[in-house]
Amino acid sequence: METNPPAHSKGRELTQTAIEAIVNLVPAVGSTITVLLMAGLNHKLNQRRERWLGELAEAVEDLSQRLDEFDPDALVDNDAFVDAVMTATQTVYRTSQQEKIEVLRNAVLNSAMLGAPDLDIQQMFFDLIDRLTPTHMRLLALLNDPPGWFDRHPELSRPTFSLSSNRVQLISAALPDLGAQGQAIIERFFAPLAEGGLVNGSIHGMMTAAGAWQPMTTDHASAFLAFIRDPR
Repeated sequence: METNPPAHSKGRELTQTAIEAIVNLVPAVGSTITVLLMAGLNHKLNQRRERWLGELAEAVEDLSQRLDEFDPDALVDNDAFVDAVMTATQTVYRTSQQEKIEVLRNAVLNSAMLGAPDLDIQQMFFDLIDRLTPTHMRLLALLNDPPGWFDRHPELSRPTFSLSSNRVQLISAALPDLGAQGQAIIERFFAPLAEGGLVNGSIHGMMTAAGAWQPMTTDHASAFLAFIRDPR
């Protein structure tokens, strides 16, 4: 089935064709359930795949026009890019969350950039993307740069801290949807970040107002956040 709208440029069509050739190496899903259900699932998965590859090809073309060193013609010979496309596509099959799909797209683009992490580190980062929810990643971005978070979200009111504060107050103000669910839920989202070595310290420790605005992420977390940031 044709997956490229007629309006697509020739460059984008060639890029998407190359990416599709990589993804076609993925083994077909087994036939352990009814034919009817399998047909429906395959149709849905194909829709996700086509949308993902189309958006990725568009992003590749866009980045190549912005950066001379980003050469789409060389991507299929770039092992890091091939690995990234294959790994990210498997995660795309398992999620309908557009925010996570955008993170995967950014990571694939960054995998082919000059100065990208080595393959082992990239695989660790893709594993994190697979395991973490968008809420986890928003929380991590907040804790990496609290003042910057509020700068990027002017619709949010900065919390006013007393002489002693803790980061639960900060998180509740910065992520109101999460804060509205209560402290216990905030703790559940924070726990995997601490267990994964992405943050230092506790969100409950009392501190000065100035201390609450300080980052609490590790170097590993900062590198991960850079890897999932849109390079455009």
